[in-house]
Amino acid sequence: MLEKNGLAIRDFKITKKKVLTIVMVLVLAGTGVRSFMGKTENTIAETTPNKVYVKATVAGNVNEQAVISYKASLEASEEGIVSGKVSGKVVQVMFENGQYVTQGDPLIKLDDQEIRNNIASSQAQLNASESQLVSAQTGLQKMQLTVENAVRTYDRTKELFDGGAISKVELESAETTLSNAKIDLETAKANIETAKANLATAQVDLNNLTDSLANTTITAPITGILDEKSVSLGQYANMGVVLAKVKAISPIYAVIEVDQNHISSLQVGQSAKVTVGSNAVKDYDGIIKSLEASADAASRVFKCNVEVANPDQALKPGIYAKVDIVSDQTSEVIAVPTDALSGNPGNYTVFVIDQGVARNRIVSIGKISKGLVEIKDGVKNGDSVIITNVNTLQDGDAVSVVTE
Repeated sequence: MLEKNGLAIRDFKITKKKVLTIVMVLVLAGTGVRSFMGKTENTIAETTPNKVYVKATVAGNVNEQAVISYKASLEASEEGIVSGKVSGKVVQVMFENGQYVTQGDPLIKLDDQEIRNNIASSQAQLNASESQLVSAQTGLQKMQLTVENAVRTYDRTKELFDGGAISKVELESAETTLSNAKIDLETAKANIETAKANLATAQVDLNNLTDSLANTTITAPITGILDEKSVSLGQYANMGVVLAKVKAISPIYAVIEVDQNHISSLQVGQSAKVTVGSNAVKDYDGIIKSLEASADAASRVFKCNVEVANPDQALKPGIYAKVDIVSDQTSEVIAVPTDALSGNPGNYTVFVIDQGVARNRIVSIGKISKGLVEIKDGVKNGDSVIITNVNTLQDGDAVSVVTE
């Protein structure tokens, strides 16, 4: 029995081992099947993606007028100096930097008390000169009568002397009286001229002082924006010293420097596009106002003023800008609709269809105009470029082009 039992036990052990082996084989087989099925499913998922329906266009060449771009700095079209025509202590300042003023507006008041005192003295001198002239004119009239009387006396005395009625001494006395009267008449005439000259001098002095009094109020030389203020209350302002500047900015100039090789392609009256700002970019229409006749001796560049209307005075001197000037020459460039672009400034991309698959390409763009963008690099002439769903497509997506 023990042997049989032992044999039975051995048979049981063998049977159990076989069962475990079979179970393990089945488990591994099941795992393999699932693994294989998973790989099959994944492979199918990877190789049969969903198609995206898109519209596309063919990148092609377009004719574009050549544009020359320049860095520019905005400057006032005119600049007026605020300075005094007389010297004096500043008793009132009526402006601040950035204030808009009209030509003739009062800006600074100087102390005028001394000038007013001088005006009073000058007026008194003028009155005295007028009295002097009146007196000289009266004296002249008297001397004219005296001369007339002396002439008549001399004529009668001469007749009497010629008739032998009087002596030669009496005739000579009449001659002397007439001669003295004529001398006094010339003196009276000279006094008249002196009085007139004194009166004219007094009048000029008074006029000058009156002008000086008016000049104690310093006004705006032109219409524009006040800048570079350098005056304060109580300071002594010498004649001719710059106290501020008024800058005309409507219109305003975008000043560019043109290389000697390009100056011949520009002319006064030529249109230009002025771009200002980096974030909120704004474009303004401009026109070439002036070109310098000679180049800078060191840099060999010509300064050119591009005039911009600036009616709202939003543009200020000192702002940097870009000026594009369109030339008469044209060139062919590759262009696509702006709808094809995706990405951000400096990192633009487009999707090109390659054998039914969307391929994302980094592009370098140029000018944007009338719904088209110039592609400088990244797209070839004839490439099929996707213009819809560009913000949801992924590189490698299968696409199908629709016509409508």
